[in-house]
Amino acid sequence: AGESLAGGLADLLGLLAEVLTDAAYPRDQVEGERTRLAERTRRSLSQPGVIADETWLRRAFGTHPYGREHPLPEEVLDVSQASLRSAHRRRLVPDGSLLVLVGDLSPTRVLDRVEDLLGAWDSDGHATQVPKVPPVQPGPLLLVDRPGAVQSNLRIGGTALARTDPAYPAQELANALFGGYFSSRLVRNIREDKGYTYSPRSSLQHGDRATFLLLQVDVATEVTAPAMLEVGYELGRLVSLPPSEQEVHDTAQYLVGALALAASTQAGLAGTLAILLAQGLDVSWLREHPQRLLAVTPDEVHEVARRVLAPAALLTTVVGDAVLVEEPLAALRSVVRA
Repeated sequence: AGESLAGGLADLLGLLAEVLTDAAYPRDQVEGERTRLAERTRRSLSQPGVIADETWLRRAFGTHPYGREHPLPEEVLDVSQASLRSAHRRRLVPDGSLLVLVGDLSPTRVLDRVEDLLGAWDSDGHATQVPKVPPVQPGPLLLVDRPGAVQSNLRIGGTALARTDPAYPAQELANALFGGYFSSRLVRNIREDKGYTYSPRSSLQHGDRATFLLLQVDVATEVTAPAMLEVGYELGRLVSLPPSEQEVHDTAQYLVGALALAASTQAGLAGTLAILLAQGLDVSWLREHPQRLLAVTPDEVHEVARRVLAPAALLTTVVGDAVLVEEPLAALRSVVRA
């Protein structure tokens, strides 16, 4: 990603072409950045929230590439100048690449310039195909022990519908209504009413080959089981009964506004379009999606919630002090130790 003044676009495109076709990877810079990245990775992987995220991903997707978000520090330190150059030749190829430009542009002149700079970019390689992802399989709650932890990190999620699915707008509403924004049911329950946590968040995560829903809740150790109970209550309520028309209307209005805000800047629009294009969608999807959201009914939200948010279909991991939280959690559901 990059940006420039309109008059500097030619220079920016020239720099892009140089990076794509003639990257040098100087040895001293590789070694310096490798050390810095390994240290940042080490610090990240020591954070309870990151441990919880990585544990859930590994359990949900196993050895699939989606099963890891962070490399290990020692893997970073093993990267060499030669391996970077090899990865560049294999991964940065024209096949499957997208270039998104947003601004006060003359399409004809810009395309001519891109052709001049990148027309000779060639490679025998092909875009890497991400392996097929099996559905997330539910199971007993997995507890990762962190002795002395003052917080527990709850991660709950499962397979969700892709943006190309006709029921996706209803799913987006169901997720937001449950825990996807500040006025959601879960926020009102465990933040505003009970004070168990500051910022519970349910989100839809999109990959090339899979979409999944993930709830992230960090709570004080002593309220781990009560918070889990309330999460289950809110999931069950949405799965059992349709939401009110007013609740659906308010949530749809929020999502429409959030979408407009995300695309209100040139950088935001470019980023949004790049994501959509990579998933086989185009600008018409972005243009038409607000109306799809506003047309969703309470019954449609209820139906998709039964498919995606049913507690029995979700996978749960908890990172916390097992001595203090295992017994209360086991009173709610089956628990296994990592």
